[in-house]
Amino acid sequence: MPKVTQKGLSDDEIVQFLQRLQDIGQDFWQQNWRESMALPEDLPFQDHEAVTRFLLLRALLNQQGDTSKVRELVRALFDAFGQQLLDEPLKVTRQFREMLTVFYQVGGEKGAKIYHVGALGGIKPLSLFLYRFAAFAFFVSSLHQHLCEIVKDKLQQGVHNLWAFFRDDPILNGGWVGNDPKAVRMLTNWLVWLFGAVWQKVVVNLEETLMVVDGHVGKVFCRAGAVKTVVHESKRPFIIVAKDMRNEIEALVKGTPQAIPMFVDEGAFAIAMRWCFETKPNCSECPIQKVCLAGCGSTEHLRWSAYRRNLP
Repeated sequence: MPKVTQKGLSDDEIVQFLQRLQDIGQDFWQQNWRESMALPEDLPFQDHEAVTRFLLLRALLNQQGDTSKVRELVRALFDAFGQQLLDEPLKVTRQFREMLTVFYQVGGEKGAKIYHVGALGGIKPLSLFLYRFAAFAFFVSSLHQHLCEIVKDKLQQGVHNLWAFFRDDPILNGGWVGNDPKAVRMLTNWLVWLFGAVWQKVVVNLEETLMVVDGHVGKVFCRAGAVKTVVHESKRPFIIVAKDMRNEIEALVKGTPQAIPMFVDEGAFAIAMRWCFETKPNCSECPIQKVCLAGCGSTEHLRWSAYRRNLP
């Protein structure tokens, strides 16, 4: 992929930029983590095993999907099948027509409201749903101990051990997208938060959490000037390729003292959703305006977009 070198923030400005994102992200996360995880009201929160399994299913189904619709789908599946969805998912697969009914009720006639057909290279939305659910069902059925105990043991060895466990499992591998799936990073951060901060089952250093860095997050870093070398698409030169900059962005955050990657990531995502729009960004009201080169008026930086060409 082509690369462009641009003017960047100074070291001091980068520290201020990351701290502002972290403050915004921590506040956003503390208020919205239950909704982000899409935990159903009827799912007993004190049942750590059920919650852990639910989040695994939630992360698997979220890939390449409309997030709000995936939240609706996993909740609808739990409403339809109850605890059996998590305890005995292979039995749920035998109720195939009932599964289809739930999927199409949420996703529309072809499921395109959940997974957009045009972006999938001819793969049907139903196919994505079924092979990901199958990965979940076979993985859960293969466990010889509670998943929550496995998570606890892995976290005691470090966050990266849990990340590698989910990423590299041979059964789950059939349900993930790519070699370093964003969904696994997201799931790892969720479990670090629950097992460490909420359930207090294990002591975890939040500075070891991961950056997800989707297109929205990457866009904020590029527009701000925190990223000095921008990787972009060949045919659409203003569309960034976030996955090719993830390592650089994560290294930048982890190299900053006391930075918490998951909160920085959440903060950048919140900025993208509320102010740093693809077109007509609201820089004048954006809380990071003073530590963002685009917010300070640089059209060179404002040109970067996550999904479509965006000329200032």
